[in-house]
Amino acid sequence: MKSNLLYRPSDVFSVARDEAEVDNLLNNDIYKFLMLDFILAHPEYSNINVRWKMKIRNKDINIADVIPLDALKEQFDATSKIKWVSQADISFLRWMQNPTWTQLFREETLKFLQDYKLSDYSVEADWQGWYDVEFTWPWKTSIMWEVLGLKIVNTLYLYHYTKKERITNVEFDEIINNTIRRLYEDVKIYKNNPWVTLSEFGTRRSASTDIQRMVNEILNAKLPWQYMGTSNVMIAREMWNANPKGTNAHELRMIPTALLDEPQEIIDTMYDIDRKWWKHFPWLSILLPDTFGTTFYFDHCPEDIAMAHNGNRFDSKDPNIWIPEYEKFLARFWLDPKTHVRIPSDWLDSKTVIDIYNKNSHYWPITFWKWTNFTNNTKGTWPREKEPHGPFWSMSVVVKPYEVQRPDGTWTKCVKLSDNPEKAMWDERVDLFKRTFWVAWFENHEVLV
Repeated sequence: MKSNLLYRPSDVFSVARDEAEVDNLLNNDIYKFLMLDFILAHPEYSNINVRWKMKIRNKDINIADVIPLDALKEQFDATSKIKWVSQADISFLRWMQNPTWTQLFREETLKFLQDYKLSDYSVEADWQGWYDVEFTWPWKTSIMWEVLGLKIVNTLYLYHYTKKERITNVEFDEIINNTIRRLYEDVKIYKNNPWVTLSEFGTRRSASTDIQRMVNEILNAKLPWQYMGTSNVMIAREMWNANPKGTNAHELRMIPTALLDEPQEIIDTMYDIDRKWWKHFPWLSILLPDTFGTTFYFDHCPEDIAMAHNGNRFDSKDPNIWIPEYEKFLARFWLDPKTHVRIPSDWLDSKTVIDIYNKNSHYWPITFWKWTNFTNNTKGTWPREKEPHGPFWSMSVVVKPYEVQRPDGTWTKCVKLSDNPEKAMWDERVDLFKRTFWVAWFENHEVLV
């Protein structure tokens, strides 16, 4: 006898219903569409051939032990068959407006999406028994795979973990209820701190689209004045929210700088990208300075970029360190701190958010973009004493640009340093970029999600 009171896998995992986890290209973060609009407007970037790779930073997780290769390919195949963005979705994207009440996306971009087809992918088991996942094609057609691929991998990992261990309906119900209970506990903490505002930014590592929907419905209902929205375009549309949250990502600097070998040209290109970005999206001139190191970025930032920017998102540095550092940066250019937003976004749980806010509330405005601890807060919910296949929770998995093809046909590695050397990638050219951006003194710390 089945009980309707229990959560079952088919209630939260589309794959358990024999459905695709990603069957709509809008089931993606808004920043992917913003960056697509930008690179299509800059043909010197849009046709660069890019090879993306998946990297799992957790040394105790091997997804090949959990996810069958055929199951992974089946989901990638289903998503890759999406041939276009529907007219209804195009109408939604056209409806989005910037603060000047003009259309957010250019018509050229919307026309491109009407005929859009995802680039090729490959998934193979390597000699160590790990999956080697790659996406290759021009930047403009491979750009969407990052978030979509991560969504598929994270969902399949949790689903096939429970399936492989033949977890019972009661045990599965315990997992989901514990996850939801944590969200309601977080809501209470935020309600007790009504000046804290936050956005949900966890599409890439969500336990599933169904759970991400549930999270946003709860936040919207329980924190109407503090919840600022989601980064997920599809869920924003479903919630009648025409303003998904996001700006740009590290790839915007990783890909163009991979074409260069001279240190000063690399530095100039990093700043030039941000200069072009704020000219294209002046109301979204949020800096992301940690691609090659926050301190270097601030110390050498050109005056025109500093004067034009309107905020800063930090992704890999302790906010209690970088917020005061950012204040010194603003003071150097005589900028009004109250007109520049601060956005912590790396590994945030509710207690960390409140601690950061209380220590830095005099630096205003501050808002928070929460990732995995909203949409995949499953750590420790496993109901058995032993986790036989590694931890049952969200993993630190990324899909990043791995190589780009230069005009002469050769391929060269992309690099991301971040403010934490544990996140540095990829190995072959990292030393060149460390010398270029003077990051020898960085301290390693644990990578959390």
